[in-house]
Amino acid sequence: MIGILLIYWIWKGYTNLALEYDKNKWGYFAIGIVAYYGGTLVAGFATGLLAVLIGGVDSVDDNSFTNPGWNILFVLCGALACYGVYKLLESKGEKEKALQKIEGIESIGVTEEN
Repeated sequence: MIGILLIYWIWKGYTNLALEYDKNKWGYFAIGIVAYYGGTLVAGFATGLLAVLIGGVDSVDDNSFTNPGWNILFVLCGALACYGVYKLLESKGEKEKALQKIEGIESIGVTEEN
């Protein structure tokens, strides 16, 4: 249930961001979902790699990562990655909007000659 709510929050946030900067809302939603699951995947891979490097291959078994605390850590890492990508897209949108505003003001009264 929490996963469904998290996907809804990602959809809502990225859709509002896309509408604010006149972008494709489904494309931004896809970017948000990929950022979330990519963040959890990278966090899981890094944790497993660190466990192998610190304890060796023999110390890691099938029950090493069944603790719910690990799941919370991976969800937090995914949410952090999703937030980072959101802020990156937000700053990119602000820069594009400012650039478009500058180009619009400078082009007033200018005619193109063919």
